Amino acid sequence: MKNKGGVPVRRHILKVISFFAAITLWFYVLNSEHITIDARIPLVFITPTDLALNVKVPKTVKVKLKGSRAFVKNLNFDKEKVIVDIRDYPYKKKSFSVPLKSSMIRLPFGVKVLEIQPKKISLTLEREIRKKVPIKLVTLGNIGADFKMVKKEFFPKEMMIRGPYSQIKKTTFLNTIPIDLSTLEGEGVLPLPLAEVDERIMFEGSKNMIQFTHVIKPNKANMTLKNIKVKFLTDQLNFKSSHERVSLDVLVTEEKKEALRESDISVIAEIPDNASGNLEIKLRASLPDGVNLLQIHPEFINVSLQ
Repeated sequence: MKNKGGVPVRRHILKVISFFAAITLWFYVLNSEHITIDARIPLVFITPTDLALNVKVPKTVKVKLKGSRAFVKNLNFDKEKVIVDIRDYPYKKKSFSVPLKSSMIRLPFGVKVLEIQPKKISLTLEREIRKKVPIKLVTLGNIGADFKMVKKEFFPKEMMIRGPYSQIKKTTFLNTIPIDLSTLEGEGVLPLPLAEVDERIMFEGSKNMIQFTHVIKPNKANMTLKNIKVKFLTDQLNFKSSHERVSLDVLVTEEKKEALRESDISVIAEIPDNASGNLEIKLRASLPDGVNLLQIHPEFINVSLQ
């Protein structure tokens, strides 16, 4: 069978097959090529029960690896670890050295370790203890002169730590990272990490679990917004409210005062889904930048759901 040009169709098919076979072979050869790379892998220790390391050790070790390009390229060095099990070492001695071996690294088939640096690590073990210590809130700066902090709290106020006896014994409290009060405004809840401590001290729980709550309000109002309509957020059609409109005491800059419009202000009453009967709802306000709420009058309204 021939095509219109007289060239056999079979020849075209063979060319296409040869082309794809060549591409496949090229990828196979390329990916089968062995390469050597340097990498840093996390170092993890398994210590005897009730004992902890009392020396600072490197967090990672440098390794030289060799293997097929396809395997090496797919290695995730954040997940690979050098695991040093020292439960059977003569840890009753004051100090001892542990050699780092390639067998401590779990690597896929076809990848081998050529070199590890450092080749050994000197260790000291000490009795491990746990202790609950208080947390101190560290602040910088001050809020603006026209404002006051009506609420400032954080939770939890203490945390459990563990580690070698000599380090835990002298740790009497933990500091938070500093908060600049001059950057805070309105109401908010901020996640607050703890300040860095000696690496031999371990936390039982997340270091970022501190929650800092603040409420900042103006010292006095310089403007009252009257007759602001309340927006009701509800999926229910039949309800009655004790108030349809309210007033707001606000502190606003002179520049913003001239441009402020009623459409910029929202007072919201959010009614819970599936609620019924008589409810007392706390109002909240949405205000533009430069306008600070002091008080809503009234702060609570009564809503009757029918």
